[in-house]
Amino acid sequence: MHAVSSELQQYMTGLTNEISRGHFDEAVRLGEKALIMEELHGEGNESLLGEVYRNMAAVSDRLGRTDAALNYIDQAYDIHDIATNNDPGIETLRERSATASYVGVFALKAYLLAEGRDEALADKARLMTRQAEQDMAKVNQLSKEEDADQYEINMASRWGMVESLVGDKQRGLALAGRAIRLARQSERDQQKGLTGRDVLRARTRAALRGMAAVAVNAASRFGATRGMAEKIALKTL
Repeated sequence: MHAVSSELQQYMTGLTNEISRGHFDEAVRLGEKALIMEELHGEGNESLLGEVYRNMAAVSDRLGRTDAALNYIDQAYDIHDIATNNDPGIETLRERSATASYVGVFALKAYLLAEGRDEALADKARLMTRQAEQDMAKVNQLSKEEDADQYEINMASRWGMVESLVGDKQRGLALAGRAIRLARQSERDQQKGLTGRDVLRARTRAALRGMAAVAVNAASRFGATRGMAEKIALKTL
């Protein structure tokens, strides 16, 4: 990865911060500005390009732009998968973990929203989620950090929902509990320029999503409440 200009860095930081604040239209505007910069598409910046694609997928999903979200996340995963295969280090594994998480989430959403359940989508959701978990486990092993990675904090609850609905329910419950425990660590790194209020909001959101994952797990265990589990997941994934 090459050093980037202050302008590109500003757009990329703004994109992630506005997503954290829930200002999705502004996030899209900043992401689009980043994507039209020739610098971002230059040799050596592939990982950054994949990161922008992933963030644009996330915000497109929040705005209900499903086709755009799927297009962005597929491009992001291709970039991060190639990078990890070429150099399976901490940073490449982190990026593939985060991107695989979103691929799994979007596959689960598509599975739940389709009139006829496509088991291929359920398989994709489950397999990509476990890929994300495996990559993050390797990151933790290599980094030897005591604190959880921010990507894991963001995704543990989502991994739990995927497992509860199309995987292993016990695994789903364990992940949901982990998500709640990790919530207090969310956004502890202040290099992103978030305010104290932004951090509190992020931690509250992480805790609530963890509790939602517990609710999804409980409701998914009985046929009569399966529909409720799916509705909770669709609202909080």
